[in-house]
Amino acid sequence: MEPITSNDLKKEITELINSGENAYSVALFGISTHYLLGAQTEIDYDFFDFLEEVEMDAVPDAESDDGAFLELITLYYLLVENVQDFEKGVNWMPGLSPQQKQTILNWPKNYILSVFELKVMGKNVAYKDLRDGKVYDMGYAASEIGLTANNKEKIKLVSLILPTEDTYLAAPPVFYPINDLAFARMKKIPDTEEYEYAILLECSDFLDSKYSDDDVEFDDLDLSDYTFYPAVKNAGETDKSFAKRMLKQNTFFQIFAHYTQAEKLLVKVIKTFPQLFHAYTNANELLEALRLLFVGEEFDDEELTSSSDEVSIFWYTLIKEHLPKEVKAIKPYIISDGLDDDDLMF
Repeated sequence: MEPITSNDLKKEITELINSGENAYSVALFGISTHYLLGAQTEIDYDFFDFLEEVEMDAVPDAESDDGAFLELITLYYLLVENVQDFEKGVNWMPGLSPQQKQTILNWPKNYILSVFELKVMGKNVAYKDLRDGKVYDMGYAASEIGLTANNKEKIKLVSLILPTEDTYLAAPPVFYPINDLAFARMKKIPDTEEYEYAILLECSDFLDSKYSDDDVEFDDLDLSDYTFYPAVKNAGETDKSFAKRMLKQNTFFQIFAHYTQAEKLLVKVIKTFPQLFHAYTNANELLEALRLLFVGEEFDDEELTSSSDEVSIFWYTLIKEHLPKEVKAIKPYIISDGLDDDDLMF
């Protein structure tokens, strides 16, 4: 697959906005991606210095679930350290109304980076800032993610939220085991920017412990490998065409012997959970969940709990829980994870 260009990105963004996608969500994705594309040809050394400041010595593979952290710190860097390139990205964005553009241009003054707890406010999802207790309406129904007011489990996450006209918008959240003692210390930091840096360092420490020395080193990071493929339908696109387009992005399914079964299952997922497909959902995470199902990967309760911060595991458990008949139907098509030539032939 050829690398995406700035013109390709602008065309994709125009199609998303014209098809009715939330302009702010599309802008969040478009501005960061536009910056990263430009960084392939004109290296921003200050960005790499910033990554070193937050001790991001090793970065996860761009297609892994923890790539969300790279997205978050890229956005944070633009909002705080490089407002000039952020404003360039806003002015480059197609399809924004003057009001939307002005709202986005104010994001460097109005963003909030913190540790949040998911709450229900009315019928909507809300983020409660655990630093000051303020609650922010995120503008989408709690039922879309299975959240109820009676939820006993406290779901905590790190995210960067931004205001729109009436509600708030969140960058991809980073789920990790919040160290209560460390957070208690962070809450006492009076300076907001120092508090934000402490959060980034805490996330970085967690990721550092998660990846071995053999993983991708910061100095070896190639931004051209950074891939985010929005899991959103184009205007007039059928569920089947949408599924085909997503499956084309994954090398496993490009050569998978039972491609038709994978396509059938993905169409069912699209029909069952339409609210989960939008401009800031990464198709790569869903495709990884499908791959796990088709190689017969099984996890015990302890493994699922320890991996609950991974978005692909969220998709994996969601499909197994809500589509049990479909999961049972693919059993004859499960292949070994150690693929041989016969497995890969159509």
